[in-house]
Amino acid sequence: MTNSTTVVACPVCCTHFSHEIGPTTRDAQVFGYGLDFRLVPTDCSLATEVTVCPRCSYVAPPEDFNGRVPGHVKELVRSVEYGSQFEDCVPEELPARSWRALIDILDAKGLNPKDLGLTSLRGAWLARELNLLELEEEFLARADFYLDDALRRGLTKGNPGLVIYLLGEINRRRGEFLRAKEMLTFQGNNPRYRYPALLLTVLIEEEDSTPYWSLHAPDRMEHHSPRFKGLFPPLRSIPPGKTEFSPGELAETAEQPDEDDSRSY
Repeated sequence: MTNSTTVVACPVCCTHFSHEIGPTTRDAQVFGYGLDFRLVPTDCSLATEVTVCPRCSYVAPPEDFNGRVPGHVKELVRSVEYGSQFEDCVPEELPARSWRALIDILDAKGLNPKDLGLTSLRGAWLARELNLLELEEEFLARADFYLDDALRRGLTKGNPGLVIYLLGEINRRRGEFLRAKEMLTFQGNNPRYRYPALLLTVLIEEEDSTPYWSLHAPDRMEHHSPRFKGLFPPLRSIPPGKTEFSPGELAETAEQPDEDDSRSY
């Protein structure tokens, strides 16, 4: 697959510039899921999902550059604190720093904290692909903050089970095992997340903070398990810098997920 290019105009400083758009489909089909609902390998194109203005550093998805920007958001973009995020930025770090700035802008626009948490989680995936582990930790911390805020304020968009589960997984990844276990105790007997919550509990008890991916989406693990509390799905770790995956990495399992399986959140 080859990338294409589009020209966008910055709504803050009116600069026109080109943005490279990644392929809408990957060479490999969706065949695995992160325990945090990452689709593997589809979610390996995050670097091209947002773009940054080369003049003022305003950040947004390219399709949103036509939208109006409120005055207080323009003030944020023009602030010294915002601009400092891009100082001494090498090209390899620009995509991850752009996602961090995007979260600041979305926060200023008043986006729902659940959506801010999910955006922060996606930023963590990109940071890991770029081997920027300190930024990955920062994104995970922000995801924890926003999702916890959404849960406390009842802003989970009708799916508190997903937010609770993700708080357990995110804190496991951060090595905050006690907090992760406490979050999963709120899951109760939620049938949708009972089985993956059990899997996370095992990993938490082993103090395992490795990012894993498996054959089935977390909310479908119990459905595909031959027996509850029985056979866990095969797990594979996602090492830093890994962007290429092949279906053979899950060769031990015969069944493949359908290509049209959609993201749970």
